[in-house]
Amino acid sequence: MVNQIIDDTESRSKARLLLKEKGYQYVQSPDWVGVNGDDWTAVEVKAKELYTPDDDFPHYGIGLNKSQLFLRKKLQEGTGIRTYLLCFVKGTNDIYGAFLDELEAKGVYHDTPIKNIRVYPLEFFEKWVTLDGDLEL
Repeated sequence: MVNQIIDDTESRSKARLLLKEKGYQYVQSPDWVGVNGDDWTAVEVKAKELYTPDDDFPHYGIGLNKSQLFLRKKLQEGTGIRTYLLCFVKGTNDIYGAFLDELEAKGVYHDTPIKNIRVYPLEFFEKWVTLDGDLEL
């Protein structure tokens, strides 16, 4: 029996577990899904500081948890829907984006040992815009 739901986060967690119990695989929740022309795209939105170069990876970069990467790959394999990683860089007004399949195809990345993040070089991303202020919503 499902207990009373407290909040949205809890309901999402319980829904994921229920779907898995019902036999669903690769249960995931991209941040946004939209269509541009005929092309559907899942969008993964992050607000992160840039990864800074070190001995293991000599690039500034942006990353994504490898479990999310795995699930977005499965989404594309099963549906053809590609995932776009859109990153708002903390402490700046910069926004960068790139398709995950294109980042993976380049074969240049660093897997962090602690948080299981795959980091891609910043130069592989498109700089969308530098904001002068807040976006009007």
